[in-house]
Amino acid sequence: MIKVWTPKKFADDRGFFTQVWQNSVNRIPGTFVQMNMSVSKKGTIRGLHLQTTPPMGKAMWVASGAAIIYAVQCRPEGDAQNKQGDVVACRIQANDPRVFYADAGYARGFIALEDNTVVCYATTSEYNGLGEHGFNPFSAGIDYPRPDEFGLEDYVVSEKDRYAITFEEWKQSKMFLDIDWRNVE
Repeated sequence: MIKVWTPKKFADDRGFFTQVWQNSVNRIPGTFVQMNMSVSKKGTIRGLHLQTTPPMGKAMWVASGAAIIYAVQCRPEGDAQNKQGDVVACRIQANDPRVFYADAGYARGFIALEDNTVVCYATTSEYNGLGEHGFNPFSAGIDYPRPDEFGLEDYVVSEKDRYAITFEEWKQSKMFLDIDWRNVE
């Protein structure tokens, strides 16, 4: 399931306040149990990652700067919204308090569009490195903005992500084939 919501914004002379998530309004499967934050340079690509043991849904929003958040459907049979390999993208800026939620069947990542972009994450399970999966962010058919649009020669990408297996290789791997997708929500 992919959900994007815009929390109500309360603005005054000081700036604004928003309730990022409220269970009675923004219903999702599970409850948030961990909060994360990353700070990224312009042109940084983080991801694409998902966690299936235990399954981790993730709500993401931008606290400073701007980013395009991506989700790639990984389930072999897809879901009601997207088939396997479909990419969903959402551009979010700090002054636009939208929240992008993707359940555990999606790999998530983003590209920072400005220096010092702060992306916050609320997750439905705690991090488990042994249950995390990932693949090369350039192998999933995402149309990223070009690095020269940022005045860069190349993207800023971790070694782990740059040299990860491709999406197609991952779908053929034992790690992928061993996932019980019925339990990944």
